[in-house]
Amino acid sequence: MLSVIIPSYNEEENIPVTAARLHQVLEDAGISHELIFVDDGSADGTYAAIARIAGELSAVKGVKLSRNFGKEGAIMAGLAQAKGDCCALIDCD
Repeated sequence: MLSVIIPSYNEEENIPVTAARLHQVLEDAGISHELIFVDDGSADGTYAAIARIAGELSAVKGVKLSRNFGKEGAIMAGLAQAKGDCCALIDCD
């Protein structure tokens, strides 16, 4: 399984598009996967968008950080939650 870690900071509008596109590409390629969106202390509705998509797609997981730790901190949080045999990192936008 492939774990895709996606650090997200104020990405409310990008979450649905990113999740749908990545999920479709990986499904079409026959790759078992999980998409781990890490909300890095966003001031908008980023985590609400992640939770909404996670309710619709079982491959989507969400992590909410208590404040902004920066991209590297968000990556580490995502890696700590990953269950895949391999991890990939991608920007949300």
